[in-house]
Amino acid sequence: MLQGTRERTGGSSVDGVKLRRQTSVIAAAAAAVARHPVAFARAVVRLPLEMEAAARIASLPVIELTSLIAGTEQIPIRAASVESRHGWSLGAAEQFVLQALIRGRVCRTVFEIGTFNGGTTRLLAESLPDDGRVWTMDLPPDVFDAVQSPAGFEGRSVGVAYRTSPAAGKIVQLLGDSRHFDFAPYEQSADLVLVDAGHEYANGIVDTRTALRIVRSGGVVVWDDFEPYWHGLVNGICDAMEGRTFGRLAGTSLAVYSHL
Repeated sequence: MLQGTRERTGGSSVDGVKLRRQTSVIAAAAAAVARHPVAFARAVVRLPLEMEAAARIASLPVIELTSLIAGTEQIPIRAASVESRHGWSLGAAEQFVLQALIRGRVCRTVFEIGTFNGGTTRLLAESLPDDGRVWTMDLPPDVFDAVQSPAGFEGRSVGVAYRTSPAAGKIVQLLGDSRHFDFAPYEQSADLVLVDAGHEYANGIVDTRTALRIVRSGGVVVWDDFEPYWHGLVNGICDAMEGRTFGRLAGTSLAVYSHL
């Protein structure tokens, strides 16, 4: 009887601790909502959209980098300099992947939709052979400043990170809105197309259709920020790719398509 009593008392004590912890968590959450009601409302609205995007991402095959560069055992890559990085820059792991793709697939031409500060552009150009070429596109400075507001960055600095590169001569800077630009001169020209521009649904669907026009047979298309948070972008990409097989690149925020 005494043993049974101790067990029940111990259980009640544990339950009491759990209840106090749960109450504390709920109270903290309520306080956070009270402090930031607008952010909470936005999060509530976003949740089903992010869940839908997550489901679409999860339905895609996971592609290993080695399957895209089979037979290559050693590929030289390097990290971008601190000066060339910004909070909006492509992640370091993603930049490593792009270098591996370029060198492993012996790419000669790259088209980048979304230059930003040019840090990734620089790595792309420096990874290409001497006769390689990178075309990179972003908004004109005044338009950039009107629609974008990255911390500590202005439209006049688009491409600044590649300007001092010894490979700058391989880079052609294009200025325009990718949703309305005439890409006819660049059709079927690129071994690799990197899409890292606007993150809304319209950008996802239009830029993806453009990438499919630009990539040559045997080339690859890569999209950055293929994550549930950017649900509009994810849905745009998936809708534009309807009927084509593409997937998530393992261990990254990238999606990839190999054009046969």
